[in-house]
Amino acid sequence: MNRYRSLIVATPSGTADRPISVADAKEHLRIVDNTDDDDYIGDLIDAATQFCEDFCERTFADKQYTVAFDDFMSVRIELPRPPVRLHVTGASATVSIQYVDTGGTTQTLVFAQSGTQDFRLDRDILPPIVYPLYLQTWPSVRLDDKALQITYLAGYGGAANVPRPLMHAMKLLVSHWYSMREPVTQGQWVQQVPITVHALLEPLKWAQYA
Repeated sequence: MNRYRSLIVATPSGTADRPISVADAKEHLRIVDNTDDDDYIGDLIDAATQFCEDFCERTFADKQYTVAFDDFMSVRIELPRPPVRLHVTGASATVSIQYVDTGGTTQTLVFAQSGTQDFRLDRDILPPIVYPLYLQTWPSVRLDDKALQITYLAGYGGAANVPRPLMHAMKLLVSHWYSMREPVTQGQWVQQVPITVHALLEPLKWAQYA
C-alpha cells in the first residue's frame, strides 16, 4: 500500500460525465413531462455520484486526479480511485509524473497509449499501478513534501461503460432524496429496503487507501 500525501481533483467532472442523465433519473421518477425540477435533480445526481464514489473508492464520473507523494515509495505505485481511463487522443498523456530531482529541478515522465511511454501502466488490475520500464528504476527524488505528483485520467469513459448496478443504485438514491426532502421523518416506522443501494454497491467496493 502506498501512503500518498494528498489526492485532489485536478479537473472535475462536468454534467456530460454524469453516470446517469437527468432524463434517466426523471424516467425512474416517472416525471418525464415536468421540467421544473431539472436543476434540482441534476444536483441530486451529483450528490449520488459522490456518495457512490466515496463508498466504492472508485471513479464513476470521468475526472482527472493528482495524487502526491514525498518520494517514489515503492517500485509499483498504486493509483487511487480506479479505473484509470485512456486519453481519447492516443498520443496524449494518460498519466504524467512530475517530480523534483535531487538538484531541485522539476522533471516530467509521461505515459501515452500510442506516444511516449517513460514508464509502464497496468490498468488491468485493481488498483491500477505504474512502475518502471524493464531493467530500469525510478529516478532519485529530493526528499520534500509532495516532491512527487502523479496526474491521471480516471473513470469509465462515459455512461455506456458504467456498471449497471451502480446506475440503478444512483437512481434509487436520487428517488429517495427527491421524495424525502427532510433529514428526519415523524410518526413513521423507517426501515431500509433489503437488496438495494448498499447491496448493489458492495461488490463494486475497492480497497482502503492510506
